[in-house]
Amino acid sequence: MFEENYVFLADAVIVQAAKDYRRAKTPQMRTILKDFFLSEWFCALTDMDGKKLYNRLERERLEKRKRKR
Repeated sequence: MFEENYVFLADAVIVQAAKDYRRAKTPQMRTILKDFFLSEWFCALTDMDGKKLYNRLERERLEKRKRKR
């Protein structure tokens, strides 16, 4: 039971960070979030590859920006 709650909390932190990255208005905020995705803390929260997640979010951001032009 306790382990399950930990996983839910860790997942919620990661989901919120991804949402924050998508909504980030400044390069500084994106850098802070990139640092999180590439951090040891991120690795402690999940087995997910933080670099792949960051790259996916950045591709989404660039594609969205390209479509607006």
